[in-house]
Amino acid sequence: MTDNPNADESGIADLWSWMETELALATRAAANDPSANIVRQLGFKLFQKLLHVDVSLDHIAKNIAHYNDEAMRERAKTFGRAHGFHDDGQGQADLGDEVVLEHILAKPFPQARKEIERPRAGIVFTAHPTFANPKVIRDRLAALACDLEGNVAVDEFWQHRSQGDITLSVEHEEVLASIERAQNSIRQLIKKTLLAARKAWPNEWRALRPAPLSLATWVGYDLDGRTDIHWAQTFAFRLNEKALQLSRYAASLNRIRAQEDAEGLETIEAQLHKSAALASKQAEAFNGNLSDPDVVVAAANMLTADHPDRLVSLDEIRAALTTSLEKAQNEDVQIDLAVLCAEMSNYGLGVARIHLRVNAAQVRSALQADLGIEGGRAFNDRTALSDAAMLASITVRKEINFASVFLERMTARRQFMLCTQIAKHVDADTPIRFLIAECEAPATVMGAVYLARHYGVDHLVDISPLFETPEAIERGGRFLERLLDEDAFIDYLKRRGRISIQTGFSDSGRFMGQLPAALAMERLQILLARTMEAKGLSGIEAVVFNTHGESSGRGGYPGSLSDRFDHVMTPWARARFDRAGVPLSAESSYQGGDGFLHFQTEVLSNATVFGAYEWACRRDLQDENDQFYRDINYSWDVYRAVKAWQDDLYERPSYQSALGVFGPNLLMKTGSRKSRRQSGTSARDAARSLRAIPHNAILQQLGAPANVSGGVGAAAAREPERFTTLTERSPRMAALVGMAQHMRQLTSLSVLRAYASLYDPSFWTIAARRMHECRQDIALVTVLDEIGAVLAENTTAMELNRLANHLSTDRHAFDCFGGGEDQADHGFPARLYFLHAVRFALIMYAHVIVARTPSFSGRHDFTRSELMDEALSLDLIGVAERIAGIFPTLEKTRAALAQLEEVGDPLTEADGYADVHAQIVTPLREIDGLIKEISAGIAHHYGAFG
Repeated sequence: MTDNPNADESGIADLWSWMETELALATRAAANDPSANIVRQLGFKLFQKLLHVDVSLDHIAKNIAHYNDEAMRERAKTFGRAHGFHDDGQGQADLGDEVVLEHILAKPFPQARKEIERPRAGIVFTAHPTFANPKVIRDRLAALACDLEGNVAVDEFWQHRSQGDITLSVEHEEVLASIERAQNSIRQLIKKTLLAARKAWPNEWRALRPAPLSLATWVGYDLDGRTDIHWAQTFAFRLNEKALQLSRYAASLNRIRAQEDAEGLETIEAQLHKSAALASKQAEAFNGNLSDPDVVVAAANMLTADHPDRLVSLDEIRAALTTSLEKAQNEDVQIDLAVLCAEMSNYGLGVARIHLRVNAAQVRSALQADLGIEGGRAFNDRTALSDAAMLASITVRKEINFASVFLERMTARRQFMLCTQIAKHVDADTPIRFLIAECEAPATVMGAVYLARHYGVDHLVDISPLFETPEAIERGGRFLERLLDEDAFIDYLKRRGRISIQTGFSDSGRFMGQLPAALAMERLQILLARTMEAKGLSGIEAVVFNTHGESSGRGGYPGSLSDRFDHVMTPWARARFDRAGVPLSAESSYQGGDGFLHFQTEVLSNATVFGAYEWACRRDLQDENDQFYRDINYSWDVYRAVKAWQDDLYERPSYQSALGVFGPNLLMKTGSRKSRRQSGTSARDAARSLRAIPHNAILQQLGAPANVSGGVGAAAAREPERFTTLTERSPRMAALVGMAQHMRQLTSLSVLRAYASLYDPSFWTIAARRMHECRQDIALVTVLDEIGAVLAENTTAMELNRLANHLSTDRHAFDCFGGGEDQADHGFPARLYFLHAVRFALIMYAHVIVARTPSFSGRHDFTRSELMDEALSLDLIGVAERIAGIFPTLEKTRAALAQLEEVGDPLTEADGYADVHAQIVTPLREIDGLIKEISAGIAHHYGAFG
């Protein structure tokens, strides 16, 4: 561990040294005592120091900040190395274009042009709640990642947890910054490609419009699971993006004109500036109160009116720029104009392509009347699919205006109407992705095709079902076969030139485990390639959008960028598309604050973009000797064994209890989207209503990321030698087991059992006896006894210990499968132990503070027992607010009353409850903040929030 520069003046070194010594003593003692728990022991001793005022909350806060800063440094090193940076400070963020493009440049121009102008991979920016760290921390992380020599100093303490309210507008601003850096990196790829093409085809290269990677975003356009995004806000975002991109095009032209003012460029630049200004005014009009019809009419009329600066297509501008390109004399200007033309082709009148996302239930609601489907009839039967296909074939386009959008109450219909209005009044050329979440019926997709035709946008919209639930992924192959049997759907695909699907690591990973989810998605991707080959659709492009997060297993594979890309779209699956003659575009998501880190600086953006392109161009993908695919029967036995273990885990009451009782209150608010679905009231139901990110985050915070590493031991134990052989002879299996082993090293059941102790009445009553024997404050003994009494009927400790016992059995088998030994918690970072021990002490201290709340009357419609229950769920802010309401301070009241002219005795402190606030309310708020700060630090160790 490195020394903290502020250690001497802050007193951190002494407490840090004490904790290291105590941890070492506890570890030695635990070797001979199976009931010993090093986290509980260390935490309890620190709790005593807090009681004795040997340390203060401020002292604890500085130690937490120090541990978090150290964790941030380590995370930055890992992140930097994954992007190709080394400890010598030399990065490899460059594109070896001759190597990457070699096999393309060797082909005849017409054939090469098809490959160069088709994105092989895509970057999609999403924004679920993963903004766990404020921007200042993300900036510092990025700077450290790019400078592994340590030239970037961290000489002060930073608050690591998210700050303030993270709104959708904040997320949109963040994504625009990431997209800008991504565009700059892709511009370099385009330029390198054109320079190489000029050498290979000196007479033809000017016609090239390279599209190495696609860019897209759903921030502001994703309505799955949320009702807080008004359609007008979506429209305002899209118009703002149009204005921004037009300004960028104009700025590029201005730079080009500084080299050579080729014919017509000044006029085009002026037009772009004026069109950008108009789009900005239109965006502002859609930022008003659009629940007011008058505001809607004013905004709509501004958007739809004929105007000399109105620009809905770039076709004419691209044609004019092409003419200027052909006439330009300066070779650099020729390249720059070709780059600009390519960017206009790739992004159109927006910063990136947009992904609208709705839920399948919303699509079904919109279709039921048109298909004549009533509640008692299954939506996923073949008749519904046939009816939807028939409607798609015969439907007549419906003409709409903004009145239609304003009055429409069906979300799916309104979203298709927005597509129509975007095509008519914002951007007529750029495709729109229409994602359908939780899509388990082919009729849903076919019905969406019908709606697209009904609203006249089937030429522009790519409808993409999301396969994410276990049932959808496992049945996805048959789903696609049925869909591709419909002539109406084939006609739609041929018109679009592509089929689009989305596979998700989030719900699948929490329901069936991350390892089975990855394998099931790979199988679905292979089945898509096989089905397209069987249907004779080799000329149709397959766009596979893999949505995932940054944590291990969810797509953020613990290795290099290439390892990450191979995890979400395996070499074997890519080779299967290649063998079928199906062009593949493999898109990946970059989610929230953690995902945007890949684009936090220009250098990181280059590394990510160049790495993705090199991966997408890689050849010789299929390893015929990979044992996983050669012995596929046993490989799927392993899949089924791990999945069965994960299925059982999720159904266990102990697992649901661990997720739902107090875990959610360990987490800070990290995004604009709600962390829970709107269902469930009991702890068990509440856990089921948790979304994937908080689900994963809670497991990390409890030191038990079982949805990644769990079940491997059970699978290995069935045939240990065969499992070992499979892992040794299969790069695919070795990668999956490596992912599980990585999270195994970040698993500590001592942590989970320590938190269980906090809900064990015997722990508190024994603590009370120890305090009594040591002649401690009798009032404190009474408080500890009271907490133990409140917990007398609480089953949380029993459930958490049951879960720990279950995980321990699998963990032991995992550790021993290769002939090794049970590793216990060896390898678990010491700093993580410290953070958990500090949090343990803080939680104990908080419970004692709450238990010391003075008695209060029943008129508050709230009992002391209920107050303690809220504290046990760790809703410390809620408890503090209740206590503050019961015992108000009267500072403002006294100040006002002091202005009375009538003489009276001076007001005293007894006239308010300042002492209650100083001793209870304020400390509880501070402790809650410190618990959240610890949560942010723990997330650094796992490389992502959730």
